[in-house]
Amino acid sequence: MFEAVPASLEMHLDEGAMSNVVQRKDKINRAIIEHDPGAFASSLVPWLEATAYLRVMPSLGRLAMPRGDIPSLAEADLREEAIVYEADDAAMAFCIVAGLKRDRRSVVEVHGRLTAQLGPNYPGSSAIGHCMQVIDPIVTLDDAVGQHMKALLDQKALDPKDIWNAGLRVLQRARSSNFVQELMPILAEWLRESWRVTIRQQRFNLTRPRTNVPEIEEALEDPLNDQAFVASLLLASTDATGMEIEAEYRTQLATLARRAR
Repeated sequence: MFEAVPASLEMHLDEGAMSNVVQRKDKINRAIIEHDPGAFASSLVPWLEATAYLRVMPSLGRLAMPRGDIPSLAEADLREEAIVYEADDAAMAFCIVAGLKRDRRSVVEVHGRLTAQLGPNYPGSSAIGHCMQVIDPIVTLDDAVGQHMKALLDQKALDPKDIWNAGLRVLQRARSSNFVQELMPILAEWLRESWRVTIRQQRFNLTRPRTNVPEIEEALEDPLNDQAFVASLLLASTDATGMEIEAEYRTQLATLARRAR
C-alpha cells in the first residue's frame, strides 16, 4: 500500500525522482476523488510507472544502476502481474468513488478511454469489469465490492442490509488500497447520509427500531468522516439490520472504531 515512500528508499531517491513520484500520486488521487475519467485515463500509466520504479529501487544500488528518471513501461510490461495488481487497485478505487456518487457515466467513459488508449485488456480492466458486469457466484472481495458498486451505478435502491454490506466490503477493500486516505472520507460521507435517509424513510425495514435506532443516531453524532466513524457506524447498525456477524468481525470493527489518542 502506497502511503509514503519508506525512509529506507527515500535516502536512495534523488530529489527529482521523489518529486516525480509524489506528483504522479497527487494526479491520480485527484482523478479518483473527482471521479474524472479523462484525468484518470491520462494518469494511470504514469502512476504504474512510479509504482514499478519504487519496487525496483532497492535493487538499483546493488546492481550499480543509475537512479533518477522514472523509466517508461513497454506494452509487455503492462501485462505483468505486479503492474496489473496496481492498476486494478487504482481502477477499483475510481469505481468505488464513482459508485458511491452513483456516477455511471464516469465509469463507462473511463472504460472507453482506457480501451482506446491501451486496448480491451488494458491494466485495470478486471476491476472495472467487476463493477459493470454481473458476477455469480461471488467469491472474492473484489467480486463483492464490484457488485455493490454495480447496484449503485445502476441506480438501484438499497435496503438497510445492502447499505451495511456495501459499507463493510468497501471498508475492507479500502484498507488494503494505495488510496485508503482518499477513499475513507468518501465512504464515511456516503454511509452517514445513507443511514440518515434510512432512519427517516426506512424504519419499517429495521429490526426493533425503538431499541436500535438510538444507537445509530449516537454514532451519527460523530463529526469526523474517517475509518473510526465508519467502523463505529457499522457496529451500531448491525443489530438494526439483523446481520449476524462472527465475534471476530465485531472485535475487528471495535478495534478500528477506537481512535488513537
